[in-house]
Amino acid sequence: MSVRLILWYDKTVRYSLNPLIAVADKIPSVRVVLAEDTGELYAAVNEALMNNEKCVVGYSILTTMLVNDAFLSELKSILKYLEEKNCITIAGGPHATGDPLGTLFSLGFKVAFIGEAEESLDEFLRHLVNGTDPFTTKGIVFREEDKVIATGRARPVDLDKHDPFPYWRRIINPLEITRGCPYGCLYCQVSYIHGMSYRHRSIEKIVFYVKEMARIGVRDYRFITPDSLSYGLTKISREPDTGLIEELLSSIHSALKSIGGRIFYGSFPSEVRPEHVNKDVVRVLRKYVNNREIIIGAQSGSNRVLRLIRRGHSVEDVLNAVKEISENGFTPSVDIILGIPGETREDQELTLELIDEVIRNNGRIHIHYYLPLPGSPLGLHPPARIPNDIEVKISRLIGSGKAYGSWFSQKELSEKIIKLHERGVIVPSLYKGSFMKTF
Repeated sequence: MSVRLILWYDKTVRYSLNPLIAVADKIPSVRVVLAEDTGELYAAVNEALMNNEKCVVGYSILTTMLVNDAFLSELKSILKYLEEKNCITIAGGPHATGDPLGTLFSLGFKVAFIGEAEESLDEFLRHLVNGTDPFTTKGIVFREEDKVIATGRARPVDLDKHDPFPYWRRIINPLEITRGCPYGCLYCQVSYIHGMSYRHRSIEKIVFYVKEMARIGVRDYRFITPDSLSYGLTKISREPDTGLIEELLSSIHSALKSIGGRIFYGSFPSEVRPEHVNKDVVRVLRKYVNNREIIIGAQSGSNRVLRLIRRGHSVEDVLNAVKEISENGFTPSVDIILGIPGETREDQELTLELIDEVIRNNGRIHIHYYLPLPGSPLGLHPPARIPNDIEVKISRLIGSGKAYGSWFSQKELSEKIIKLHERGVIVPSLYKGSFMKTF
């Protein structure tokens, strides 16, 4: 059977969709269409039906997308239409993984893909092509009338066996080099989507994709990883594999030498864990990378909060990292989250003290407001209260240019996500127990 896979190709989720496009493109009898607006989506659906193709429509969903009432209303309308037309509707991404019940019953999707989906989407589509049962695919949750059926987790993906993007379409994005995180921070979705073990793409494969990007004309090279200094590690460790990181960066540098490509590593869209920063590894970065800013994931200036959210490092580790980075000619940019559930005024004042110390060491502060994301152990626990005087101090830091971030819009987002829960759009059944008892 011929299958037409129509993907809602929203710019906010393209990094998630691109590996899946690469998977589907390689399946015979599957045609992949990228719809960038509703008109293109409806046109592709109608053409598939006219051609007697099996119609599959897929979305990658972020929880933050659903706070837009117009988007949410239109999505529900589209899904109802597609169900009437006998199209299979599938959802993946952080929201579908964190809230499969809401994805199926509140939004109206037929299938939610749980976690990483390269293997499960491949299996699902091949079942459709071959006329076998796609609902035996591992890694999905689906609704059958009023029942929910889960097939169990799919096996972890071997990054070397899958393309990070469909470069043959001239579609690229920052290159994912590591997936999974063993720390399991309680506010974060990463470990609970991708697993608690590091998996690294090999240097050979990374260089291959770097060269393909160069052929397309890319000049700036960025990388996706939960921690830029974790490359090569197999478990939790305070010491980075400095030798392998140098081998990685020197191999990329050699591949790009003839075109003058620039390497951005330890900066957006990734960061470094503070305890992995030492003099030797910073000197390796200095030798190969073009970014002059290194992003450090600190999150709080309170050791109590860091322990409670299982960060696995201390405030002292953050200060040591700031010092090493600053002394080696980089600007440290430190990520901070305020409003973490269980955080007290005393904790927030300690965080302000850390902020002041970072600024004294020529650093910048990237301030975030806590977002209650389904799929993380903190689930939908509301943010801790932030007193007015502390909010004023944060506003002044941002106004002076010493700090940056979407503080005010994230605060609004956080409130809207809580309302989605109250309205029943989000149904986080896995997190009904009161996690806050541990605080």
